[in-house]
Amino acid sequence: MQHLASSPLARLSLLVVLVAGCATPPPEQPPPSPQQPAAPAPAPAARPAPTPPLVAAPFADAVARAGDRLLQDATAALGTGPRELVIDPLIDANTGQQTNSTVQMGGQLAGLITRRVPTWNVQALTRSALAAKPLLLIGTLTPINSKAAKDENADAFRICLVLIDLRTNKLVAKRVDRATLASVDAEPIALFREAPTWALDATAEAYIKSCQGSNPGDPIAPLYLQRLPAAAVINEATLAFTDNKMADAYRLYREARTLAAPDDLRVLNGLYTTSWKTGRKKEAGEAFGKIIDVGLANKRLPIKLFFNPGTTTLLQTADLQAQYALWLQEVASRTAANDACLKVIGHTSRTGDPQANDVLSQKRAMVIKQNLERQNRKLATRVSSEGVGSREIIVGLGTDDLRDALDRRVEFRSVDCR
Repeated sequence: MQHLASSPLARLSLLVVLVAGCATPPPEQPPPSPQQPAAPAPAPAARPAPTPPLVAAPFADAVARAGDRLLQDATAALGTGPRELVIDPLIDANTGQQTNSTVQMGGQLAGLITRRVPTWNVQALTRSALAAKPLLLIGTLTPINSKAAKDENADAFRICLVLIDLRTNKLVAKRVDRATLASVDAEPIALFREAPTWALDATAEAYIKSCQGSNPGDPIAPLYLQRLPAAAVINEATLAFTDNKMADAYRLYREARTLAAPDDLRVLNGLYTTSWKTGRKKEAGEAFGKIIDVGLANKRLPIKLFFNPGTTTLLQTADLQAQYALWLQEVASRTAANDACLKVIGHTSRTGDPQANDVLSQKRAMVIKQNLERQNRKLATRVSSEGVGSREIIVGLGTDDLRDALDRRVEFRSVDCR
């Protein structure tokens, strides 16, 4: 219920047709002679023991368990000859964001690989690293409800790890595991925390599909492979951002834009954030305008407009006030310029009374609607509002802090004009 401040896809279907042929039946065997008793019928084959369900373990233990099994499978398939191995940063599968724990998971796996298979040289995802057609490690960390209860908060995290061979573009090994809820730090890293929207776009979905929707031996989703060169530059920019080298990060995001798809939100979010931080306010506005255009084209634009806990008042820090003013101005002007119609959707987490959450989400949506109408009078008949409470949560942790801030978002949806 609180709202606190906090950034690869063609879908493959494999149709397997099993055709049963008609075979000539074997000739009947003569009955046994009276002097020779019939042989006893063979005992039925023993059924394999069912795979025991995964028991959630503390995060570091679960990562170690999954990583060990992944390496056993991979070395059995590939051997231990010298190879380059690149880690494409692991992400939260619900949001496409890197979090403190996905970064921790990547670091832990890098150390594990170096110790267990020292002939595999572990590197970060960069353009030069991709040139050697390395092994590629990807992975996701997803909050889940272990009982599959749709109306309850997450009680564990699912780990998915996949190793890809870029010489064959096939999946070599895959392992899944579970970590206990309390042992995972799901707070987004600074780059994603400060981005104006969240990046679960076609590029992120291709990455997730390549991890969660594939099995050993499968080819990797073409869209994921197609967007790897851009992903390498984006990761170089992310590393520069993390090292507080904003000018370098800004330059690298501009390079990535020439390689990435026009709707790649990691690039647009990165351009916006680094432009803002380096004092390029006009360029920040242009980047945010592109984000709006992508949202209008996809009929969905989730913006990180954060409110004070339990209120309809936007957060009041000076920097956020200036950014919110820019965002709302751009939403209003782009909507009017495109003669589009919007519905403002307010969301809350599951914390608290559901009816109270519905009311609060409606009020927050109305605040944003009225702000847009003040920006441009044309929008008085083009913008509506609705509150959906906690019925469309994304993260589902119920922590009401930076970890599940996206559950308390305001979203703009492009709708048909009446």
